[in-house]
Amino acid sequence: MGELWVSAGIEVNHGKPINEVRKALGALQHLTVEEEGCIRFEVLQHNDSPERFTLWEQWVDEAALKAHFEAPHTLAYLEKDYTRVCYIEKLNAVALMRL
Repeated sequence: MGELWVSAGIEVNHGKPINEVRKALGALQHLTVEEEGCIRFEVLQHNDSPERFTLWEQWVDEAALKAHFEAPHTLAYLEKDYTRVCYIEKLNAVALMRL
């Protein structure tokens, strides 16, 4: 199996300041893109619902994603209980055929 793509929807937990959560997500992004096995890690905030975010991630494989959840910066973010996960989609890229 090749690269793993992830789309994850998260929402700010009640009582957590959105600006503080944005800052924490930015720090998480900065450290995550430095992880071995991380190809892409983007944090997008929804325009119509600023308490909602989508994470677009690309990893070399499932093991790299697993290691991400064991990384100190990921554990520190999760410990703060800033957000809750609404959905996680694990995806594979489809190779397009040329006609």
